[in-house]
Amino acid sequence: MDIREGFSGRVIFITGGTGFVGKVLLYKILKEFGDVRTIYLLMRGKKSRQYNRYLKMQERLELELLTSPCFEPIRNAVGDAKWKELCDKIKPMGGDITEDHLGLSDQDRTTIANEVNLIFHIAATVNFNERLDLSVQMNTLGPLRMLALAKTCKNLESMVHVSTCYVNYQRQGIDNMSAEEIYPLSFDAEEMVKAILDIHPAELKTQTSQYLKRLGFPNTYTFTKNMGEKLLARYRGDIPLAIVRPSIVGCSYSEPMPGWVDVLTAAGGLILTVGLGVVKELVCDEKKACDIVPVDFVVNILIKALFQTQQRRLARRALQQVDIEEGKPVGLGGNRPAAGGAPTAGGALLPVAAQWGKAAPKTGITEAIVTPMRPAAPAEALSSELERDRCSLLPEPLMIYHVATSGSQNRLNWGRVRDAVNNYILPEMRHPKSMGSCNVVLTTCKKYYMLRYHLMRYMPYMALKFLVKLPEPVGSPKKQVQVERLGRAVRRADMLNWEFYDFMVNEWMFSCENSMKLDDGLNERSKKFFIFDPYAINWYVYIQFYMYGILKYIVKDTAGFKSPAMIPSGSDLFLKASL
Repeated sequence: MDIREGFSGRVIFITGGTGFVGKVLLYKILKEFGDVRTIYLLMRGKKSRQYNRYLKMQERLELELLTSPCFEPIRNAVGDAKWKELCDKIKPMGGDITEDHLGLSDQDRTTIANEVNLIFHIAATVNFNERLDLSVQMNTLGPLRMLALAKTCKNLESMVHVSTCYVNYQRQGIDNMSAEEIYPLSFDAEEMVKAILDIHPAELKTQTSQYLKRLGFPNTYTFTKNMGEKLLARYRGDIPLAIVRPSIVGCSYSEPMPGWVDVLTAAGGLILTVGLGVVKELVCDEKKACDIVPVDFVVNILIKALFQTQQRRLARRALQQVDIEEGKPVGLGGNRPAAGGAPTAGGALLPVAAQWGKAAPKTGITEAIVTPMRPAAPAEALSSELERDRCSLLPEPLMIYHVATSGSQNRLNWGRVRDAVNNYILPEMRHPKSMGSCNVVLTTCKKYYMLRYHLMRYMPYMALKFLVKLPEPVGSPKKQVQVERLGRAVRRADMLNWEFYDFMVNEWMFSCENSMKLDDGLNERSKKFFIFDPYAINWYVYIQFYMYGILKYIVKDTAGFKSPAMIPSGSDLFLKASL
């Protein structure tokens, strides 16, 4: 199968298309699927710092999104005329995932219902400590709103929802592999959401702390993402849905170019502040896994998951058509009940499933991946007429795909991250915007961290803050500005430490069995251009690319630091040896 066939002539709807992952997804679609019909982006107008004015949707699309360095490789490759042709396929739609019906106008909702074939739901808040009620609106109710819209689509073929590996935060330890499935919770997600929405704003801070501590989540992000998955599994009906869970999304490995990044989240913020000498100490176990995955690997899995889900749905539709022509009952139909059974959340009847000698699948729990079939001749791909009938009656499995590197032998740890950054930002090559040398100390002792931080960071800042307020020549307004900049850096360093503390002293192992099987049935071109291979990464070089990318695309000043040289990966060397 060729992935391009699944996107040819299709209409795509994307939420979160203006974000980091969304930009790379849009890049990949424009690069590989130039014959898509239309791409609808859910977005809003926004006050622009660059233009110092409010940009309407179309202006924001043209002036901010499509002028991003992310798209330069395409522009350079195809030329201005073809680039304009591709850009004309992208249509903004005004909306917001925190509003009912995604805030879309009646006209836009009708357009989506009549035209859309494929959906990528990426939009979310990735702020670890977002206010709980806002996080619920975006990460829990947002997916449900997207699902409700998907159910109105007359020609929907596939939908992918982006979650996070850390929804299963409690499954810690190198010997406690997290499978690609939805684990049970100690509470009902729907009831919990209603309870949270009932909390008075004055109680939010206290109640949030109590909920997180009692339920075992480190922050509101993982908590609300977990509930979002549960409710999607419960209410998906017959929507062809897949869930993709990335770990810590890092800079690109190769596309659009090595090291591309335009946002400081998670590991990126730590790498920058360590490199610029802002963070000097961290409570971190250097031996624990640091599960970073390149953003282009994440996008490749998103596309392959969407495609394979689409192929299963098209094959099922073809089987249904055969059943209709042969006068047999059709089992697929969302929540339509049939005689003798009640509908499940997956859209099938439990007695119907059981009559074929197979236990009814648990809603939301993944099954073994089903190798998709070509929609042109699905019946030929089934082993027997009985098997064909069974597949047409049972609900489609809710497939979950991890995009992580910790489950491989080529895993990264925090000590290797530190060493790669230290060897890139050498003492004699300090960046002009640095606030000290790059020599972070990692410790697992909280007391040692607090002692070192206060003696070597906070107390010197307070002393300088007092001195610069004295009359000249000791103090001056200019010196006060400089010291206040130092103070912001000192406070930021401490905040970063505690924000990522849980992920630096614990570790998780994530199985990627389903993700690795997404290549099953694909032709060689699709396998090559939509790669997900943890063994393709040389971590030392990748982390240095990450640092370089941050300096180039975020700090916008490389200060003479060069892009590291790409060297052959383990996968490359093994392939050459085996030919």
